[in-house]
Amino acid sequence: MRLLLSIIIMLTLSSFSVAATRTWDGGGTDNNWTTAANWVGDVAPTAGDDLIFPANTAQFTMKNDFFPLTTFRSITFEGGTYTLGGNPLRLSAGMTINGGTQTINTAISLSATQTFSIAQSATATVAVLSIGSFSLTIAADGGLGIGLISGSGSITKTGLGALLIAASSGFNGPINQNGGILIVDANIPNSSVTVNSPLASGQLGFSGFGGTGTVGPVNIQQGAISAGSLTSPTGVLNTSNLTFTPNGFYICKIAGNSAGQYDQLNVTGSVTLNNARLISLPFNNFRPAIGDTFLILKNDGTDPINGTFLNAPDGAVFGGALNTAFRISYTAGDGNDIAITRINRTISDFDGDGRTDIAVFRPSDGTWYALLSNGNTLFIRQFGGRFDLPVPADFDGDNRTDIAVFRKSDGSWYLTKSSDGTFSALQFGGNSDLPSPADYDGDGLADIALFRPTDGTWYQMRSLSNQFFARQFGNNQDKPVVADFDGDGIFDLAVFRNDGNWYALRSSDNSLYSVKFGLNGDKPVPADFDGDGRTDVAVFRPS
Repeated sequence: MRLLLSIIIMLTLSSFSVAATRTWDGGGTDNNWTTAANWVGDVAPTAGDDLIFPANTAQFTMKNDFFPLTTFRSITFEGGTYTLGGNPLRLSAGMTINGGTQTINTAISLSATQTFSIAQSATATVAVLSIGSFSLTIAADGGLGIGLISGSGSITKTGLGALLIAASSGFNGPINQNGGILIVDANIPNSSVTVNSPLASGQLGFSGFGGTGTVGPVNIQQGAISAGSLTSPTGVLNTSNLTFTPNGFYICKIAGNSAGQYDQLNVTGSVTLNNARLISLPFNNFRPAIGDTFLILKNDGTDPINGTFLNAPDGAVFGGALNTAFRISYTAGDGNDIAITRINRTISDFDGDGRTDIAVFRPSDGTWYALLSNGNTLFIRQFGGRFDLPVPADFDGDNRTDIAVFRKSDGSWYLTKSSDGTFSALQFGGNSDLPSPADYDGDGLADIALFRPTDGTWYQMRSLSNQFFARQFGNNQDKPVVADFDGDGIFDLAVFRNDGNWYALRSSDNSLYSVKFGLNGDKPVPADFDGDGRTDVAVFRPS
């Protein structure tokens, strides 16, 4: 009995193999994995081992010449620039990329649920990946590209880095985007995508889902969706049912006038917006012309769009980057698509409908009166005093003009924001200064700004990063004018001189613009009278 028990124990123990760790040194005369001289201690790995590839080695090009689909426990790249070819292999406990740029041209299959980790300083490409029915977590603070993917298991992306899925061979598993960037250029129409990828506090950049491929249902819980890939920053992304929560974003990049040159979501199924945020972003130095229309979401069939974007009902005007403004429609295209049209950003638009309202400030009692164009209703508000100067502008970036005054006696600005009704005050300037608020930094918010005739100097407190700006441009004969003569959406330093000359320092290229138009005694009234997005010179002659 004791002999039989001993034999059973020996047979049982012999069936278990303890994984060894083998470290590559590339010291052999070839680059094969089975060559013992290529490994530290001149001992080649066996199936089930952990393989380590250090940052420094004699050979960075390797060949897996083990029997096809031999299973290794894990692979770790510490750095360097390895290229792995040869026979396909299996992994049971994941892959770690701690540094360098790694190219894996051999096919990898999973034999268990596992994690691929990519450090922030590392990038890797895997030519072919089959995950089977297993779950794969990709913890990438760096970048990972997958050339061809197959399987039915789930993929979960974490970390601040990027994951690219370039192509597919029948992959239909769900994808959970829980951090960083996911780009899908593959055709995976049966794979759902859930985006729960908020930006961390203080983190800059895009966090969410993009690409130019085709996916199944998309749910944007937190984070953004934006078409375009690594090689083409804009594009068309195809989805089935598209659902946003109020914490979702659609970042629409605009780099041209055709779909693909600007981002478009092509949806086959339902669209639910839930007050998500829409951000239109002129891109690659492209500036839409007044009247340009962009079909940013194409909805199939006849089902209507469910809900609207935040603060953007049908026909509303909203601000874009670089001081652009757009009007939105949810019944564009064949009747159920979303389009935005570039319009001229107006001055004295108190109701946000994109049209200038007739408005006056009555100094005798500090009362504002405006005839709102969206409903021909009268708006009345007391704000300011007898000696205040009205300085209405959009200081909070909600595309509605805020009521504001400049008090010359103490150089104070007082304003009430239309977005939330809050009051703010700032001391900036003096008794001889002339206020000239406008968006001089292109962030869509008016800056506190003034012109000092005594020395011809402009002083600005720019809302972008709260930067102070000062520049001499003009003299004591000049009057400051709010104008964008080059149409770049950023207001220029500009003055009208008593001799009828206009001078401007164009923000687009810092060049000087001048024109003679007007006489001594004329009052400058520049505006975009022809709707081309550029300010026209104009004067009113009191005589």
